[in-house]
Parts: sequence; C-alpha cells; structure tokens
Amino acid sequence: MVKIAIFLYRLLGGLLVWPMAFFLRNHPNFQSTIPQRLAWRLPEIPTGQGAIWVHAASVGEVKAVSGLLKKIKGHRPDTVICLSSMTATGRQVAQGIPEIDVVFPLPFDLHGVMRRYLLRIMPSVLIIVETEIWPNMLLAAQDLSVPVVFVNARMTGGSFARYEKFQAVTREVLKDVRVFAMAQSDGERFSRLGARSVEVLGNLKLDSVGEVDPKRRQALREDLRALERPVFIAGSIREGEEQEVIEAMAYATAHVPGLYGIVAPRHPGMLATLTGLADRKGLSWGLRTEMREGIDLLFVDTMGELFDLYGAADVAFVGGSLKDLGGQNILEPIAWGVPTIHGPYMDNFTWALEAVEGSTIRIQRPSELGPTAAQVIHHVDRYRGMAREARESLNRRRGVGDRYLQALKGFLGRETHPGVSNGISTS
Repeated sequence: MVKIAIFLYRLLGGLLVWPMAFFLRNHPNFQSTIPQRLAWRLPEIPTGQGAIWVHAASVGEVKAVSGLLKKIKGHRPDTVICLSSMTATGRQVAQGIPEIDVVFPLPFDLHGVMRRYLLRIMPSVLIIVETEIWPNMLLAAQDLSVPVVFVNARMTGGSFARYEKFQAVTREVLKDVRVFAMAQSDGERFSRLGARSVEVLGNLKLDSVGEVDPKRRQALREDLRALERPVFIAGSIREGEEQEVIEAMAYATAHVPGLYGIVAPRHPGMLATLTGLADRKGLSWGLRTEMREGIDLLFVDTMGELFDLYGAADVAFVGGSLKDLGGQNILEPIAWGVPTIHGPYMDNFTWALEAVEGSTIRIQRPSELGPTAAQVIHHVDRYRGMAREARESLNRRRGVGDRYLQALKGFLGRETHPGVSNGISTS
C-alpha cells in the first residue's frame, strides 16, 4: 500500500508539474526560477571540498539557522554550504549571509529532479530546517545514502493533523532521518509520524537573534531624522492587520507630541494598502528608500533592516498577533531592551514568550494598540525596566547552537567531491 501511494504521488507530480510551472511562472517566488526547479539548470558547486545542503522554507527559517551555519563554518571552514529556499525573500536574505556559499530555489519535489540535485551537490548531509517534509527529496536522499537531519524541528498541531492523514507514507520517508526538535511536543509528533531517532535540543531562534550595537542605534536614529523624537515601530505586520495598525499609529501620533512612527509589513505587496490607509487618516508618510523630510510615519520598503530598526524604537509592536495568524518573533525588539507589545494570538511563538518569562505587554483587542503604545512612551522608565528583565531572560537561554553543532559533527566529517554527477561516496 505504501509503495502504491508513493507511486501515485510521483505519477501525479510528474503530470501536474507542467501546468503548475506554467501558472506559477510569474509568481514573485517562482519568477525566473522554473528551469532551476526542474533541474534544467543546476547550481554551480565549488569542487574539491565537502558540501552540505540546507533547506530553509522562507525568511524565518533562514534567519533561524544562520547562527548554526556560522558555527559549522567555524568548525569546518572548507565546508561548502548550499541553501535552498522556497521564497524569493528567503533567498534574498540567504544571499546576504556570508557563511552561505550557494543559494538556489527549492526544486520541485520530483524524484528525478531531487536525485539530480543530490548528485550535483554531493552533500555529506541534507539538513532540513523546521517542518518541511518532501517525500521525493527524503526518498532520493535515502536511495543515495545521504543522511537527512531535521534541525530546529517543529511540528504544530495543525501540521501534524495534515501529515497524519498520510501516516503510512510519513513512516516510510521519516524512518531513517534524525530529528533534533525544538521542544518536547514537536519531538513527540515527529515520533508519531514515524521518525525513529528524535532528540530535543531547543530552539535555534534563541541564538539567531542578532547581537545589538548601541552605536548602531544612535546612527540609525540620526539617519531617520528622529534623534529627539519618540519612536513607535510596528514590525512584521501581516495581511489583515493593516487597518488596525494604521489606526493605532494615528491615535499615537495624536496623543504623543513629535511621534515618529515606523511600519514594516511582512510582505512588500501590502504597501499599497497601508499607504492608502495612511492617506485617509491624514498622516504624513514616506518610504525608507526615499527618506523624505518632515514625515510622521515611515513605511519600510527594504529588506533585512527590521532588527536594527527595532533598536531605534522606544516601543515596539510585533505583528501577526492581532488576528489568528500565529504571531511573529518578539525576541528581536527584546534583544535591544525595547518594551514590546503583542496581541493575544501567539500560538507559533509560545516558546519565545516562555523564554522571556512573560515580560512583554499583551493586548487583547486591536483598539488597545494605540493607547498602549502611547502609555509606554509616557511612562518609558517603568516599561524599560520590564524590557531589561525580558532581555536578561533571553540572554540566559542562549547557547542552543552549540548543542546542535555537537550533534551534527558526525555528519560533517565526510569528504565529498561536489560537481561529480555519477554517484555518491558513502565511505
């Protein structure tokens, strides 16, 4: 039965990939990547050195694993780190990480395609970040004796329910993988899906939060023309939260003299909606790429700056939490010691709340965001004390990456020869 299910998956994949490629060819995540995803154009891999293949679905996973990749390079400087990502933003962020040597889009999950990529890269290990279970990728690695390791492995209740419907298949594709889970509940769910080797090592995101530089904070406030102005930032805003966030900015602007607001949407496509709402509220706004004088609200239309922008703020709101969207990472503003507000929906980041022991400001309704931000600015000393406690709690929990490196060392020692396409050494 399992073999029949896998055969049907491969058959349907082979049939559906062509119309799918046609309809997705102009999607921002797929534009100009179809030949690579079909293995018509393979990445160039430096020869003569050992390689690893890391798959990180999007920006969050890329950032989460970045610290571990730095440790791997420190342990084995000659390792060629090849990273695939599904999204354009994930690949863009990966290209800015110096430890990553090769970046390419995730290939379509066809057995022949995955096999060609594995033969091109010749990795000593395939590392998958968090949740992505691609049957043909895992089975091709199994066929070619390439070890597969899930790091920061995460399995939400919703994902587990979906995968459980195909448990016979997941038992087959997960039977030989190693799972290093971020939490006990995640490890247990992977075990129930068929993974036989599961160990809980903690959440890499506790280490992936960047190091803060107080001098950078001052320089950025100068660049924003906000040296003497209180700054309220709303970061990682998700679709569906635009109106509530702009209303909060309008309220805070009216109640805090000289307020400088910053809104950083999760996706650039949200900017048109956000700027339209700001116009209707009569807010004077500008874009980060233009930096107009005399504005009250800045929209971030650049990539990779959010962490530093949090550091320039006096109060931060982290989006994805006003509606049932799972939340976003609250640890970035906390690392700067910035009082941090979030909504009630933080299901995907309960680990982050646990890490800071409740030293955040939780609101229950979107209408509370503006008044809460204004209150924090008016009583900044009191709330900075709470933020310091949160930062100290976070710092006590760092060091997860060292445990992951120790667990991975056995997979990094094998010498391989990338670029050779006639087999894989298993010696």
